[in-house]
Amino acid sequence: MTKSLVALIIPLFLIPFLGCSEWGGGLPDTEIARVNQDAISVDEFDREFKELVFESGKEEKSEVPGTLRRAYLDQMIERKLLAQEAHRLGVRVSPEELNLAILEMRKDYPGKGFDERLSLQGVTLEEWRGRLEEKLLAERMMRRARRIQGTIDEKEALQYYETHRSSFELKARVRARQIVVADGEEALQILRRLKKGESFAKLAAEKSLGPEKANGGDLGYFSEGERPAEFDQVFRMEAGQISEVIWSPYGYHIFKVEEKVEARQVSFEEAKAGILEDLERSKGEQEYQRWLKELKNKAKVRINKNLLRS
Repeated sequence: MTKSLVALIIPLFLIPFLGCSEWGGGLPDTEIARVNQDAISVDEFDREFKELVFESGKEEKSEVPGTLRRAYLDQMIERKLLAQEAHRLGVRVSPEELNLAILEMRKDYPGKGFDERLSLQGVTLEEWRGRLEEKLLAERMMRRARRIQGTIDEKEALQYYETHRSSFELKARVRARQIVVADGEEALQILRRLKKGESFAKLAAEKSLGPEKANGGDLGYFSEGERPAEFDQVFRMEAGQISEVIWSPYGYHIFKVEEKVEARQVSFEEAKAGILEDLERSKGEQEYQRWLKELKNKAKVRINKNLLRS
């Protein structure tokens, strides 16, 4: 399964449809599935799935596995369920919100590009508008279901911090500059000029081939192992020190260490806000999955398996 294609399918369908009835009979050939009272037509499924394949750049049907077709159908079924629940609870998307969303999307298609895209997909504006409304309703229900009751206790956050202390260790970092050139003799000439006191930043801007030359060769902060092995030389230098010429497959380098930051443990007070946010997000996801499982177990879903395979 191609990664680019899979990435376009959001894995909303983590919980299988355990409580629904699912069979191939009883559905007309024009329907690939029925979600409670709402049908998913073959045309609707084909249009959306072809759009997915088109966006991924995969044109050959042989490149699209059948498991992906089923996965996308599961996503469409879940979207229908969420939209149905939104209607049941009186959740709405106003015409103004819908128009604003359409305007935002039109910005990506200058001129008549948006209308031409709809024409290529074989869908009318009203059909596309209905699909967009369904997606917005589903997203609204997802956000609503992820709201957790109460707040995360600070004691719980501290417990998380203590059991994940290694995650809050900051490695030693260095802020360095570099000059990189293609010729070794030129690098030696530049090094001699630096040793005579010329500005490293000025020579980097004039001579270096690296994109950071615009900033005087400033590479910013980085930890050991984050850049090519030749760059790790700077971790054995002192602040203000200039290296000798170092060769790498990228060229001939000269480094200057601007600042060294020692490794340290991030304190709980520093990490607390981020931990609370992560725990809230995690609990919200658990709450959503629990709620979604109940919704799916109550649903009646029929799938025309013969059509799905074909």
